[in-house]
Amino acid sequence: MDLAARKNIFKERFDQIKDIDLIQRFEEFLELQLSNKKIVAYTVQGEALTKEMYVEKVQDTLKSVKNGNFTTVEDLEKESENW
Repeated sequence: MDLAARKNIFKERFDQIKDIDLIQRFEEFLELQLSNKKIVAYTVQGEALTKEMYVEKVQDTLKSVKNGNFTTVEDLEKESENW
């Protein structure tokens, strides 16, 4: 199957998508691919991350922890008793 045929099949399948979140993920993926930025990680929600995006998320997390925004193991154990 040649490239043109594969693109047509993809377009037809893409047009069937009804989930806006999935469309957004395709847009983000396409933007990253066309910009030649390398994907180095994914979030648990499936969002692709470039190195710059990954470093920014790590830095934000470290700031959050320094500001006291975390849960201790002890607190988590107490909370899990009520699950």
